[in-house]
Amino acid sequence: MYKLLRRLAGISVFYSFANSIEALSPFLLAIILTRLMMPEDYGIWVLFVSLVAFLRPVVNLTIQDALKMHFYEMDRSRLATFVVSAFYLSLGSALVLGVLAVVFRDSLASAVKFPAAWIIAIVVTAFLYVNLYFILAYNQFAEKRRHFVTLQVVQSLIGFSAITLLVWLGWNWQGVVMGKMVGLFVACLVGIAWIAGDLKLDLRRHDRQQIKELVKFGLCYLPTGLGLVAVPLTDRLIISHILGLGENGLYGVAALFGSALFIAINGFLHAWMPWLFQQLSKPSGNYRSEIFTVSVGFLLLLPVMGVVFYVVAVIAAPFLIGASFSNAFGLIPWAVAGTVSMGYFYHNQAFLHFKKAVLPMSVSSLNCIVMNIVLSYYGALYYGVAGVLAATIAAYTISAVTSGLFIVMDYKLVGSLRRAFAR
Repeated sequence: MYKLLRRLAGISVFYSFANSIEALSPFLLAIILTRLMMPEDYGIWVLFVSLVAFLRPVVNLTIQDALKMHFYEMDRSRLATFVVSAFYLSLGSALVLGVLAVVFRDSLASAVKFPAAWIIAIVVTAFLYVNLYFILAYNQFAEKRRHFVTLQVVQSLIGFSAITLLVWLGWNWQGVVMGKMVGLFVACLVGIAWIAGDLKLDLRRHDRQQIKELVKFGLCYLPTGLGLVAVPLTDRLIISHILGLGENGLYGVAALFGSALFIAINGFLHAWMPWLFQQLSKPSGNYRSEIFTVSVGFLLLLPVMGVVFYVVAVIAAPFLIGASFSNAFGLIPWAVAGTVSMGYFYHNQAFLHFKKAVLPMSVSSLNCIVMNIVLSYYGALYYGVAGVLAATIAAYTISAVTSGLFIVMDYKLVGSLRRAFAR
């Protein structure tokens, strides 16, 4: 057991480091942007990030999760066909969304409080992101960690450099958007070249039936894919409409420190999920006790990590963030607590993911999204940004309980629980 925990801890640290490369960019940018931009301008950039994140699962229907579900079931030939089919699906979706963005840009701009001339940039950035994350998912499950971390470095380094140059030249938030797209584009080219060489990809080797199946999967799974991104987007839209773009900028700064904790959580999930799927698909004698030990250990460690990250944030925030954003410091504990509750939710979703329990996952995620919208609206009206963050904590916590109940049913644990209580 000790060797297992040490191995998973080592892999978790690696993925935390790899993911922190990309996640570190917003912190480094915050040092620059919060000193060169007003809260309203920074609020536009924060809103752009949320809109792109929301659009990502719509562009590719979260097919990177389908890849994870079926990765160990496919040989190299089927895997190559799957990758090409996934590319055509995301390309087709992006083209349709791009046309809609151009035709309805004024109405969309009014609805989401974003400049109409830059609406198309949201679609382009989302398309680049989905391709990069699909490639990262492939490298994660293929255990090509060197490629995984290199892609993160390329995307972050080039994007950060381009953003810094453009903002310094006076391009404001528009320069941040353009620089981000440059970094993503270069990383995608590198990733596609690697995966094409690894699988000998042929663009003619797509499967129309597979594309149809992916569309069916994606439409049913869409609420799950939106779960991670719809919550921050709806929070920011509610704040922008009710409280203003300046308050949205403060929310974005507080959320940065919550995202730092999510790096560690995501590192664990990246290491744990492939191991969990292999354990559950080829169970050994003591696999239940191993899974139980690792899962419970993570759940107990989460709040401790939250406290540690909060203490670090209190010390670091005054040095990292410009003085005009100092009102965001009091929101940091709410953002960190929201990330802890989100960690519980996505831990539970991993078990349902292995079972391919698409409907329970979607029900849990949809419950989280709807509950967050309702609670955040009233939270913003009566308690401001802190009320919105408190609503997020409640939504993720209740949804974690909901997904936990689905786990009990999917893994037929009711009988085991009854026997345990009877003893």
